[in-house]
Amino acid sequence: MCKEHQNYSDIVIVGGAMAGGMQAVSLASTGLSVRLLDAGPPPQMPEGPCATRVVALNEASQHMLEHLGVWALMPQERIQPYDKMQVWDGNGEVFFDGPELGAAQLGYIVENNAVAAAMYRWVEQSDANIKWQNHEHIVRFERTSEGWRLITNTEQEYYCALLIGADGARSSVRQAVGIAGVPEFSGHIAIVGAIRTENPHGNCARQRFLETGPLALLPAAGDGHDVSIVWSLVPEEAKRLFALSEAEFNRELTLASEHCLGELALETQRAQFPIHYFHASQYHRPQVALISDAAHVVHPLAGQGINLGLLDAAVLAEEIQRALDRGLPFVHLSVLERYERRRRFHNGSMVRALKGFKLLFEQRSLEWRWLRNTGMRWVN
Repeated sequence: MCKEHQNYSDIVIVGGAMAGGMQAVSLASTGLSVRLLDAGPPPQMPEGPCATRVVALNEASQHMLEHLGVWALMPQERIQPYDKMQVWDGNGEVFFDGPELGAAQLGYIVENNAVAAAMYRWVEQSDANIKWQNHEHIVRFERTSEGWRLITNTEQEYYCALLIGADGARSSVRQAVGIAGVPEFSGHIAIVGAIRTENPHGNCARQRFLETGPLALLPAAGDGHDVSIVWSLVPEEAKRLFALSEAEFNRELTLASEHCLGELALETQRAQFPIHYFHASQYHRPQVALISDAAHVVHPLAGQGINLGLLDAAVLAEEIQRALDRGLPFVHLSVLERYERRRRFHNGSMVRALKGFKLLFEQRSLEWRWLRNTGMRWVN
């Protein structure tokens, strides 16, 4: 009986980082035994200059993390709130001011590793029945009469009743259970990095749409002159800019930003990665659920990807708790069906909206530009 095996857990989460960590933490109150298996090393709290990969957490995500006790474990000096947002292209502009809208903050810019490391620390300090194991890559998935048998690269065997895939856009869990969906290249390569600005960012998140793709300038924690960039570019332009010297890149970046923060200069090495769209054909199979990038991937131009993923984890944990409260098995098919109903339409709408938003800003005809700029002025 796999339930009697020493490596049995009620739930196994495949994939660490933010989504997997959120799922583990949000399941703590259910009383179920949870094991998180991640192929990489334990997440480390960042030090020094801002890391190249950051996320924009909205108010809902911040409230969830605060409620769970994770927010307090992140160094507050590495959290940058922003209360203004400016979006513009050659002719139109939209400007949001949080206080004018009755919101103290519009969101928070935080390094990916800071969020994941806080979740890891929460699990380490908790007395909940959660085990977070790193350097464990699953090489074989096998169905059993009671759930799943998982075999890792270390030749360990793990058993569970419910398997949750939080292992990214090329999810091995999704592939193992045969859920359809192939990531689609968006046509953009993102160049990311931390920069120093001549003028203070003023707690404002900025994004300029250029013909080659959007440039996001996200305020980072520090003395007011630290900013994280996400520059989405067509492949040829990304290749050209990535090959430039640091001084040449700084000059191009400053010009692309229209000097909105004065002279800009790289503070870290640049990194680049392709941007994909993706939406799985379904979010569950019997005794399997997918969350976050394993289920859906959106363009980063609106900074919503991880917010959708964190909400997936929270809703799945809520549905599991609902089943336990009603005396239903936590792996009951209705639990996974309810989770999918609550999340798939919302996530799919976001995937389609951001895809359309990107296409709209790529149109160069006078008619489309007039329509877009009129719309931006109306929204403003």
